[in-house]
Amino acid sequence: MQEQKSRRRLIVVGDVHGHFEPFVKILRQAGLVDSRLNWAGGRERLLQMGDIFDRGPSAKETDILLDKLQQQAQEAGGEVIRLVGNHELEMMLSQFEMSGLQGVEAIHRRDKLNKQVLGGQLRAAYAYKGFLFTHAGVTARLFKIFRMQLEDATAANVAALINLIFKESVKHQFFKHPIFNISLNRNGTNKFGGIFWEDLTDLVQSFTSSPVWQVIGHTPVNHILIDPVSRLIPVDVGLQRRMQYLIINEAGEPSIQEVLPR
Repeated sequence: MQEQKSRRRLIVVGDVHGHFEPFVKILRQAGLVDSRLNWAGGRERLLQMGDIFDRGPSAKETDILLDKLQQQAQEAGGEVIRLVGNHELEMMLSQFEMSGLQGVEAIHRRDKLNKQVLGGQLRAAYAYKGFLFTHAGVTARLFKIFRMQLEDATAANVAALINLIFKESVKHQFFKHPIFNISLNRNGTNKFGGIFWEDLTDLVQSFTSSPVWQVIGHTPVNHILIDPVSRLIPVDVGLQRRMQYLIINEAGEPSIQEVLPR
């Protein structure tokens, strides 16, 4: 037990979309929560890729659990990292159609999300062991834009820049940076989308190989794939269909885990 408490892996879970029970099963198998759903992961890290809302029946329960685990993990020396997906972003932009929320509840949810971004509880990007995590991925065009501002476009530097841009955009309620672009495939006006809306097929087509390893959600896939050619790892398997998750160990080695149905 002491060995589990001292290790420091990163456990990555894709889009939840209100499917609370499969999400909890993953957390339990990974040793991150106990029988009462309190943090049991010690110094481990949990990264959730965004899109906890809409579609499924239990988005509110998922949100409440992540809020609690984020606080408990911090107190235990661990960390819960929460990314913003396009479904959260839509609510932040007061576009409540996808969420089905209305009136006071919708406004409360929007204000809570904005407050969590400004407070650092929600992020647009994260970096770990050379891997870059965003909800939908960084295209070649976006990398070119970031290189204009960075001496070295490492995963850590790109993540820091994205988070700075995102937090300032939320603070000033001005969402015009290309990270917010919506692609033509998503009924937008841009050939390639930004980090919340890009589809996997367009992301792959935007470059021969990603400049850094990227882990992405957003686009549903049948199973998690570690692709050394594109240097992409899509993790949105649809938890109601398949309970897979990604682990990156302290050596920076990725592996795929699965909760098998009983």
